[in-house]
Amino acid sequence: MYGIITKYRRFGINLNMKQHDLLTGSIPKHILRLSLPSIAGMFSFVIFNLTDTYFVSALGTDALAAMGFTFPVVLIVGAISSGISMGAASLLSRAKGAGDYHLMQRIATDGILLSLIFVMIVSLVGLFTMDGVFTLLGADPDVLPLVKEYMFIWYAFVVVFVMPPVCDSCMRASGDMMRPFIVMSTCAIFNIILDPLLIHGYWIFPRLGIKGAALATIIARSIGMFATLYFTHFHHHLISFKVKNAREILDSWKGIMKIGVPSITVLLMPQLLRSILTALVASAGGTIAVASIAVGSRTESFATMITGGVGLALVPVIGQNWGAEKFSRVYEARKFAIKFAIVYGIIMFLLSIPLAKPVSRIFTDEADVVTGSAYYLWIMLFGMIGLTITNWMSRAFTTIGRPVWTVLLNAAGTLGIVIPLAYLGKAAGGYIGILAGVSIGQLLVGAWSIRLSKSKM
Repeated sequence: MYGIITKYRRFGINLNMKQHDLLTGSIPKHILRLSLPSIAGMFSFVIFNLTDTYFVSALGTDALAAMGFTFPVVLIVGAISSGISMGAASLLSRAKGAGDYHLMQRIATDGILLSLIFVMIVSLVGLFTMDGVFTLLGADPDVLPLVKEYMFIWYAFVVVFVMPPVCDSCMRASGDMMRPFIVMSTCAIFNIILDPLLIHGYWIFPRLGIKGAALATIIARSIGMFATLYFTHFHHHLISFKVKNAREILDSWKGIMKIGVPSITVLLMPQLLRSILTALVASAGGTIAVASIAVGSRTESFATMITGGVGLALVPVIGQNWGAEKFSRVYEARKFAIKFAIVYGIIMFLLSIPLAKPVSRIFTDEADVVTGSAYYLWIMLFGMIGLTITNWMSRAFTTIGRPVWTVLLNAAGTLGIVIPLAYLGKAAGGYIGILAGVSIGQLLVGAWSIRLSKSKM
């Protein structure tokens, strides 16, 4: 069924370990139960990022701009780290469904080792290329020193960003959503406490400015890293260095990257779409339009926390049942996910009709920006139905080890449908036309993903 698990079965490993209850019982109840901790964890992550932005903004425009220049690098490293973790989660969830505990240990342990190799490369390359990279990104001589202050610390301790997602994904793939939530919440709490102390120098702490923001993040993430390693090893017993031979490790890395590399490509697609959308909106409506989508997307992120949490819950449910060859339960999970996406999207759209403007006023007093943000929410939240379905079907394909369809959906959908419709929308209706084009494109790709999942899964 899938090569790497078949190889381990040839070694005579016992496949009769006790099955997790995800293989029996109500699929909708499993998905909803597993979603709640993930949604809460994603909320913690949003608060984490907003806290950094809030306290750094008090340092002035240059400091805030410096953090802005770090985002592309942080997002790219995060995409690669997430790709590794998605590859590990896919293999581990199917191994658990198949009852192969030894393979689960190998995937988790070798995924951590692979992330450490990636860390060393990122750290060394990053530290020696800061001037060139951030100058190329547009950092001027006044801002560049601030960027380097932040990124020197970030590159030196990048391990605390890269390793935890692998461990968290392995725990989620095992069906444990609560411990990753505890880790994310702990990180957020410590970051909220440390940001004002280290950035602005309250109490006995020195005022470190943007370096304080980096240190607060590193300390909070370090606590999270040790916590997630503790849970992975002492609770799930997934870290083991008992290796039959080097071939086992190489097989694990090959299996992880076979899924991880396509996943990285997919994770970079939203960044490409966001960059093009920003450029189109700027040319159509100027600063007001760009500010409008900034406010709108910030508000939209709260709606997408729920879809993100459900997406994470689909991994263990689909993966374990696929590994156990209970395909009817996989198809039931797919059917439920599609219905949930449609109902949830309609509810969010209906709520946005009266609430879009009042919520937008929380972030800005500019009347034109409030109006532009409201249009963004009205149009994009309707299109979110298609985007959610696409994301969930993509995650399902990745989980069962068929990432080629995930890449096709996202790359072809973004480049061949969504972006061209955005350009047509600009020609037809300016700012609102761009949003409508993107929304229609997302709905079309969502419909395509349903059809593709039924024929290829």
